[in-house]
Amino acid sequence: MKRRHVLAIFILLVGGYILAWHLSPARELNYLVIDKTVPGTDYREHRAIFWVAEHRRFTDQEGRFLRADRDYLGYHPASGAEDTLNDEDLEGIELLYLADTYGIYDYEEGLYVYEERLPYQAQDIELLYGGFDSHEVNTINRFAGSSGNFLIGEHNIFGYPTYLDPQAALSLQDIFAVSYSGWLIRYYENLDEMAFWMKELYTRIYGIDWDLEGAGMVFVREDHAPSGWNTDLIIVQQEHFDSPWPVIINGEHELLDGANSGVPYLYWLEVLEVDQGAEVLAYYELPIKEEAREALRIRGLPERFPAAVYYNAGDGAERLYFAGDFADQLPALLPACMTGSASIQRFFSYIPGIPVQYRFYFQWYEPVLHNIFDSMNNQEQP
Repeated sequence: MKRRHVLAIFILLVGGYILAWHLSPARELNYLVIDKTVPGTDYREHRAIFWVAEHRRFTDQEGRFLRADRDYLGYHPASGAEDTLNDEDLEGIELLYLADTYGIYDYEEGLYVYEERLPYQAQDIELLYGGFDSHEVNTINRFAGSSGNFLIGEHNIFGYPTYLDPQAALSLQDIFAVSYSGWLIRYYENLDEMAFWMKELYTRIYGIDWDLEGAGMVFVREDHAPSGWNTDLIIVQQEHFDSPWPVIINGEHELLDGANSGVPYLYWLEVLEVDQGAEVLAYYELPIKEEAREALRIRGLPERFPAAVYYNAGDGAERLYFAGDFADQLPALLPACMTGSASIQRFFSYIPGIPVQYRFYFQWYEPVLHNIFDSMNNQEQP
Protein backbone atom coordinates (compact mmCIF):
# COMPACT_ATOMS: atom_id res chain seq x y z
CA MET A 1 0.00 0.00 0.00
CA LYS A 2 1.39 3.39 -0.96
CA ARG A 3 2.37 5.83 1.75
CA ARG A 4 -0.19 8.41 0.67
CA HIS A 5 -2.95 5.80 0.95
CA VAL A 6 -1.89 4.96 4.49
CA LEU A 7 -1.89 8.66 5.34
CA ALA A 8 -5.34 9.12 3.83
CA ILE A 9 -6.74 6.18 5.83
CA PHE A 10 -5.19 7.58 9.02
CA ILE A 11 -6.71 11.01 8.41
CA LEU A 12 -10.13 9.45 7.74
CA LEU A 13 -9.96 7.41 10.95
CA VAL A 14 -8.94 10.39 13.08
CA GLY A 15 -11.59 12.53 11.40
CA GLY A 16 -14.19 9.85 12.06
CA TYR A 17 -13.30 9.68 15.76
CA ILE A 18 -13.45 13.47 16.05
CA LEU A 19 -16.80 13.59 14.26
CA ALA A 20 -18.18 10.83 16.51
CA TRP A 21 -17.15 12.84 19.57
CA HIS A 22 -18.97 15.94 18.30
CA LEU A 23 -22.11 13.92 17.53
CA SER A 24 -22.24 12.26 20.96
CA PRO A 25 -24.70 13.76 23.47
CA ALA A 26 -23.31 16.07 26.13
CA ARG A 27 -24.17 15.71 29.81
CA GLU A 28 -24.51 18.46 32.38
CA LEU A 29 -22.24 18.60 35.41
CA ASN A 30 -21.59 21.85 37.23
CA TYR A 31 -18.12 21.59 38.74
CA LEU A 32 -15.50 23.96 40.08
CA VAL A 33 -11.75 23.39 40.33
CA ILE A 34 -9.60 25.31 42.80
CA ASP A 35 -5.91 25.61 41.96
CA LYS A 36 -3.75 28.15 43.75
CA THR A 37 -0.53 26.84 42.16
CA VAL A 38 -0.51 28.21 38.61
CA PRO A 39 2.94 29.78 38.09
CA GLY A 40 2.72 29.51 34.28
CA THR A 41 0.29 29.00 31.46
CA ASP A 42 0.62 25.23 31.10
CA TYR A 43 -1.95 24.76 33.93
CA ARG A 44 -0.29 21.45 34.74
CA GLU A 45 -1.75 21.18 38.27
CA HIS A 46 -5.33 20.92 37.00
CA ARG A 47 -5.45 20.47 33.20
CA ALA A 48 -5.97 16.68 33.57
CA ILE A 49 -9.32 17.31 35.28
CA PHE A 50 -10.60 19.42 32.41
CA TRP A 51 -9.29 16.95 29.84
CA VAL A 52 -11.35 14.13 31.38
CA ALA A 53 -14.48 16.29 31.65
CA GLU A 54 -14.24 17.45 28.04
CA HIS A 55 -13.40 14.03 26.66
CA ARG A 56 -16.38 12.49 28.46
CA ARG A 57 -18.54 15.41 27.21
CA PHE A 58 -19.53 16.98 30.51
CA THR A 59 -20.64 20.61 30.21
CA ASP A 60 -21.93 23.29 32.55
CA GLN A 61 -25.61 24.21 32.67
CA GLU A 62 -25.14 26.48 29.66
CA GLY A 63 -23.86 23.61 27.55
CA ARG A 64 -20.28 24.91 27.60
CA PHE A 65 -17.15 22.78 27.94
CA LEU A 66 -15.07 24.35 30.71
CA ARG A 67 -11.47 25.31 29.91
CA ALA A 68 -8.38 24.74 32.00
CA ASP A 69 -6.99 28.20 31.21
CA ARG A 70 -9.90 30.20 32.59
CA ASP A 71 -12.66 28.20 34.32
CA TYR A 72 -11.04 27.63 37.69
CA LEU A 73 -10.66 29.53 40.93
CA GLY A 74 -7.19 30.38 42.19
CA TYR A 75 -4.25 32.27 40.74
CA HIS A 76 -4.41 33.55 37.16
CA PRO A 77 -0.92 34.17 35.72
CA ALA A 78 -2.06 36.33 32.78
CA SER A 79 -3.79 38.92 34.96
CA GLY A 80 -2.20 38.28 38.35
CA ALA A 81 -5.67 37.85 39.88
CA GLU A 82 -5.79 36.01 43.22
CA ASP A 83 -9.16 34.42 43.97
CA THR A 84 -10.59 33.71 47.41
CA LEU A 85 -13.30 31.06 47.75
CA ASN A 86 -16.68 32.42 48.89
CA ASP A 87 -20.16 30.95 49.18
CA GLU A 88 -21.34 32.66 45.99
CA ASP A 89 -18.64 30.83 44.01
CA LEU A 90 -20.36 27.55 44.88
CA GLU A 91 -23.91 28.48 43.93
CA GLY A 92 -25.18 25.73 41.62
CA ILE A 93 -21.93 23.75 41.94
CA GLU A 94 -22.35 19.98 42.39
CA LEU A 95 -18.72 18.86 42.37
CA LEU A 96 -15.84 20.76 43.94
CA TYR A 97 -12.24 19.68 43.26
CA LEU A 98 -9.49 21.10 45.50
CA ALA A 99 -6.52 20.50 43.23
CA ASP A 100 -3.52 22.34 44.70
CA THR A 101 -2.74 25.11 47.17
CA TYR A 102 1.08 25.11 47.36
CA GLY A 103 0.91 28.64 46.02
CA ILE A 104 2.70 31.31 44.05
CA TYR A 105 6.17 32.50 45.02
CA ASP A 106 8.55 35.32 44.22
CA TYR A 107 11.57 33.80 42.47
CA GLU A 108 14.45 36.26 42.19
CA GLU A 109 15.41 35.18 38.65
CA GLY A 110 12.14 33.58 37.59
CA LEU A 111 10.56 30.15 38.05
CA TYR A 112 12.41 28.33 35.28
CA VAL A 113 15.85 29.46 36.45
CA TYR A 114 14.83 28.45 39.99
CA GLU A 115 13.79 24.97 38.83
CA GLU A 116 17.04 24.48 36.88
CA ARG A 117 19.12 25.38 39.93
CA LEU A 118 16.90 23.65 42.50
CA PRO A 119 19.00 20.43 42.77
CA TYR A 120 22.30 22.30 42.96
CA GLN A 121 21.99 25.36 45.18
CA ALA A 122 19.93 26.87 47.99
CA GLN A 123 17.60 29.65 46.89
CA ASP A 124 15.40 32.02 48.83
CA ILE A 125 11.77 32.36 47.75
CA GLU A 126 8.86 34.35 49.19
CA LEU A 127 5.27 33.13 49.40
CA LEU A 128 2.93 35.55 47.63
CA TYR A 129 -0.33 33.61 47.56
CA GLY A 130 -1.51 30.15 48.50
CA GLY A 131 -3.06 27.84 51.04
CA PHE A 132 -6.56 27.86 52.49
CA ASP A 133 -7.56 30.06 55.42
CA SER A 134 -10.34 29.41 57.93
CA HIS A 135 -12.85 31.48 55.96
CA GLU A 136 -12.35 29.32 52.87
CA VAL A 137 -12.40 26.08 54.85
CA ASN A 138 -15.71 27.10 56.42
CA THR A 139 -17.04 27.68 52.90
CA ILE A 140 -15.85 24.21 51.85
CA ASN A 141 -17.45 22.74 54.97
CA ARG A 142 -20.81 24.25 54.10
CA PHE A 143 -20.55 22.76 50.60
CA ALA A 144 -19.65 19.38 52.13
CA GLY A 145 -22.73 19.56 54.34
CA SER A 146 -25.12 19.45 51.39
CA SER A 147 -26.39 16.05 50.34
CA GLY A 148 -25.96 15.35 46.63
CA ASN A 149 -22.67 17.20 46.33
CA PHE A 150 -19.28 15.59 45.74
CA LEU A 151 -16.03 16.97 47.19
CA ILE A 152 -12.58 15.89 45.96
CA GLY A 153 -9.28 16.97 47.48
CA GLU A 154 -5.66 16.03 46.98
CA HIS A 155 -2.09 16.84 47.99
CA ASN A 156 -1.08 19.40 49.22
CA ILE A 157 -4.17 21.13 50.63
CA PHE A 158 -3.31 20.17 54.26
CA GLY A 159 0.39 21.03 54.12
CA TYR A 160 2.38 24.22 53.66
CA PRO A 161 1.15 26.95 53.43
CA THR A 162 -2.36 25.96 54.61
CA TYR A 163 -0.98 24.72 57.93
CA LEU A 164 0.22 28.27 58.70
CA ASP A 165 -3.42 28.54 59.78
CA PRO A 166 -3.51 25.44 62.04
CA GLN A 167 -7.27 25.53 62.57
CA ALA A 168 -7.87 25.65 58.82
CA ALA A 169 -5.59 22.66 58.23
CA LEU A 170 -7.19 20.56 60.98
CA SER A 171 -10.75 21.45 59.97
CA LEU A 172 -10.01 20.53 56.37
CA GLN A 173 -8.71 17.13 57.47
CA ASP A 174 -11.87 16.61 59.52
CA ILE A 175 -13.97 17.26 56.42
CA PHE A 176 -12.23 14.39 54.61
CA ALA A 177 -12.07 12.16 57.73
CA VAL A 178 -8.28 11.85 57.58
CA SER A 179 -5.29 13.01 59.62
CA TYR A 180 -2.13 14.16 57.88
CA SER A 181 0.99 12.76 59.56
CA GLY A 182 3.33 15.40 58.14
CA TRP A 183 5.30 12.81 56.12
CA LEU A 184 5.75 13.20 52.36
CA ILE A 185 7.20 10.55 50.05
CA ARG A 186 8.53 10.75 46.52
CA TYR A 187 10.21 8.39 44.07
CA TYR A 188 13.17 9.78 42.12
CA GLU A 189 14.56 8.12 39.03
CA ASN A 190 17.82 9.86 39.92
CA LEU A 191 18.39 11.01 43.50
CA ASP A 192 20.71 13.75 42.27
CA GLU A 193 17.54 15.53 41.03
CA MET A 194 16.41 16.06 44.63
CA ALA A 195 16.13 19.66 45.75
CA PHE A 196 19.29 21.06 47.30
CA TRP A 197 17.54 21.77 50.60
CA MET A 198 16.87 18.03 50.98
CA LYS A 199 20.52 17.27 50.36
CA GLU A 200 21.47 19.81 53.04
CA LEU A 201 18.94 18.24 55.40
CA TYR A 202 20.50 14.82 54.72
CA THR A 203 23.93 16.19 55.69
CA ARG A 204 22.60 17.82 58.88
CA ILE A 205 20.81 14.64 60.02
CA TYR A 206 23.39 12.02 59.06
CA GLY A 207 26.61 14.07 59.32
CA ILE A 208 27.94 13.03 55.90
CA ASP A 209 28.23 14.84 52.58
CA TRP A 210 25.67 14.14 49.88
CA ASP A 211 26.94 11.49 47.45
CA LEU A 212 23.84 9.48 46.43
CA GLU A 213 22.89 8.71 42.84
CA GLY A 214 20.52 6.42 40.99
CA ALA A 215 16.87 5.68 41.73
CA GLY A 216 15.49 5.96 45.24
CA MET A 217 12.64 6.97 47.49
CA VAL A 218 12.70 10.02 49.72
CA PHE A 219 10.68 10.34 52.94
CA VAL A 220 10.64 13.89 54.34
CA ARG A 221 8.67 15.23 57.28
CA GLU A 222 6.94 18.58 57.31
CA ASP A 223 6.95 20.10 60.78
CA HIS A 224 3.88 22.07 61.82
CA ALA A 225 5.90 23.79 64.54
CA PRO A 226 6.78 27.49 64.02
CA SER A 227 10.51 26.72 64.22
CA GLY A 228 10.66 25.18 60.75
CA TRP A 229 9.06 22.65 58.45
CA ASN A 230 11.70 20.06 57.53
CA THR A 231 12.66 17.96 60.52
CA ASP A 232 13.42 14.43 59.33
CA LEU A 233 14.53 12.61 56.20
CA ILE A 234 14.91 8.98 55.10
CA ILE A 235 16.34 7.86 51.77
CA VAL A 236 15.95 4.31 50.46
CA GLN A 237 18.15 3.57 47.44
CA GLN A 238 17.29 1.25 44.57
CA GLU A 239 19.55 -1.51 45.87
CA HIS A 240 16.97 -1.91 48.65
CA PHE A 241 14.04 -2.19 46.22
CA ASP A 242 12.33 -5.48 45.41
CA SER A 243 10.34 -3.97 42.50
CA PRO A 244 10.93 -0.98 40.19
CA TRP A 245 8.65 1.69 41.74
CA PRO A 246 5.68 2.44 44.05
CA VAL A 247 2.30 1.15 42.83
CA ILE A 248 -1.34 1.70 43.73
CA ILE A 249 -3.28 -1.39 44.84
CA ASN A 250 -7.07 -1.20 44.50
CA GLY A 251 -9.73 -2.36 46.90
CA GLU A 252 -13.34 -3.06 45.94
CA HIS A 253 -15.51 -0.04 45.14
CA GLU A 254 -17.66 1.04 42.21
CA LEU A 255 -15.62 4.24 41.79
CA LEU A 256 -12.64 2.02 40.89
CA ASP A 257 -14.46 0.20 38.07
CA GLY A 258 -12.17 0.07 35.03
CA ALA A 259 -9.12 1.28 36.98
CA ASN A 260 -6.12 -1.05 36.92
CA SER A 261 -4.54 -2.20 40.15
CA GLY A 262 -0.75 -2.20 40.42
CA VAL A 263 -0.11 0.91 38.32
CA PRO A 264 3.02 2.96 39.09
CA TYR A 265 2.74 6.31 40.86
CA LEU A 266 5.94 8.37 40.76
CA TYR A 267 5.22 11.78 42.26
CA TRP A 268 4.58 13.28 45.70
CA LEU A 269 2.36 11.32 48.11
CA GLU A 270 1.27 11.91 51.69
CA VAL A 271 1.11 9.60 54.68
CA LEU A 272 -2.38 9.75 56.18
CA GLU A 273 -4.26 8.15 59.04
CA VAL A 274 -7.91 7.39 58.32
CA ASP A 275 -10.69 8.30 60.72
CA GLN A 276 -13.49 5.96 61.73
CA GLY A 277 -16.20 5.74 59.09
CA ALA A 278 -13.90 6.46 56.16
CA GLU A 279 -13.01 3.77 53.62
CA VAL A 280 -9.61 3.29 52.00
CA LEU A 281 -10.33 2.59 48.33
CA ALA A 282 -6.69 2.06 47.32
CA TYR A 283 -3.27 1.79 48.94
CA TYR A 284 0.28 2.66 47.96
CA GLU A 285 2.60 -0.32 48.00
CA LEU A 286 6.26 0.66 48.20
CA PRO A 287 9.06 -1.31 46.52
CA ILE A 288 11.14 -1.57 49.69
CA LYS A 289 12.70 -4.81 50.88
CA GLU A 290 11.90 -6.02 54.37
CA GLU A 291 15.44 -5.48 55.65
CA ALA A 292 15.26 -1.79 54.64
CA ARG A 293 11.99 -1.08 56.45
CA GLU A 294 13.47 -0.69 59.92
CA ALA A 295 14.09 3.04 59.42
CA LEU A 296 10.37 3.44 58.62
CA ARG A 297 9.24 1.41 61.63
CA ILE A 298 11.42 3.47 63.99
CA ARG A 299 9.50 6.56 62.89
CA GLY A 300 6.12 4.89 63.19
CA LEU A 301 5.51 4.73 59.45
CA PRO A 302 3.19 1.90 58.35
CA GLU A 303 3.84 -0.88 55.85
CA ARG A 304 1.42 0.60 53.33
CA PHE A 305 -0.22 3.98 52.90
CA PRO A 306 -3.74 5.08 51.88
CA ALA A 307 -3.83 6.43 48.33
CA ALA A 308 -7.57 7.19 48.00
CA VAL A 309 -9.93 7.67 50.94
CA TYR A 310 -13.72 7.81 50.54
CA TYR A 311 -16.06 9.23 53.17
CA ASN A 312 -19.84 9.40 53.10
CA ALA A 313 -21.57 10.14 56.38
CA GLY A 314 -24.96 9.92 54.69
CA ASP A 315 -26.13 13.43 55.52
CA GLY A 316 -23.75 15.46 53.39
CA ALA A 317 -21.55 15.38 50.32
CA GLU A 318 -19.62 12.33 49.22
CA ARG A 319 -15.93 13.01 49.76
CA LEU A 320 -12.85 11.52 48.17
CA TYR A 321 -9.28 12.41 49.07
CA PHE A 322 -6.32 11.54 46.87
CA ALA A 323 -3.15 11.34 48.99
CA GLY A 324 -0.96 12.42 46.09
CA ASP A 325 -0.51 15.01 43.38
CA PHE A 326 -2.88 13.09 41.11
CA ALA A 327 -4.09 15.90 38.82
CA ASP A 328 -0.51 17.05 38.09
CA GLN A 329 0.09 15.07 34.90
CA LEU A 330 2.03 15.17 31.65
CA PRO A 331 0.07 16.59 28.69
CA ALA A 332 -2.31 14.11 27.06
CA LEU A 333 -0.94 12.51 23.90
CA LEU A 334 -4.20 12.95 21.97
CA PRO A 335 -6.92 15.62 22.05
CA ALA A 336 -9.93 15.31 24.33
CA CYS A 337 -12.38 15.95 21.48
CA MET A 338 -11.99 12.50 19.95
CA THR A 339 -14.06 9.42 20.73
CA GLY A 340 -11.86 6.67 22.16
CA SER A 341 -8.99 9.02 22.94
CA ALA A 342 -8.68 7.79 26.54
CA SER A 343 -8.82 4.12 25.47
CA ILE A 344 -6.21 4.64 22.75
CA GLN A 345 -3.85 6.38 25.19
CA ARG A 346 -4.47 3.67 27.76
CA PHE A 347 -3.20 1.21 25.13
CA PHE A 348 -0.24 3.48 24.31
CA SER A 349 0.72 3.60 27.99
CA TYR A 350 1.77 -0.08 27.85
CA ILE A 351 4.26 0.55 25.04
CA PRO A 352 7.95 0.59 26.07
CA GLY A 353 9.41 4.08 25.76
CA ILE A 354 6.19 5.88 26.67
CA PRO A 355 6.74 7.72 30.00
CA VAL A 356 5.52 5.49 32.81
CA GLN A 357 3.46 8.37 34.27
CA TYR A 358 0.92 7.82 31.50
CA ARG A 359 0.11 4.42 32.98
CA PHE A 360 -1.18 6.07 36.13
CA TYR A 361 -3.11 8.74 34.23
CA PHE A 362 -4.94 6.55 31.73
CA GLN A 363 -5.08 3.23 33.59
CA TRP A 364 -6.15 4.62 36.98
CA TYR A 365 -6.85 8.37 37.30
CA GLU A 366 -8.92 8.89 34.16
CA PRO A 367 -11.26 5.91 34.80
CA VAL A 368 -11.78 6.90 38.45
CA LEU A 369 -12.51 10.54 37.65
CA HIS A 370 -14.82 9.44 34.84
CA ASN A 371 -16.69 7.19 37.30
CA ILE A 372 -17.13 10.10 39.71
CA PHE A 373 -18.48 12.35 36.95
CA ASP A 374 -20.82 9.57 35.82
CA SER A 375 -22.10 8.99 39.35
CA MET A 376 -22.96 12.68 39.72
CA ASN A 377 -24.69 12.81 36.34
CA ASN A 378 -26.71 9.66 37.07
CA GLN A 379 -28.10 11.21 40.24
CA GLU A 380 -29.97 13.70 38.07
CA GLN A 381 -31.59 11.14 35.82
CA PRO A 382 -35.34 10.50 36.34
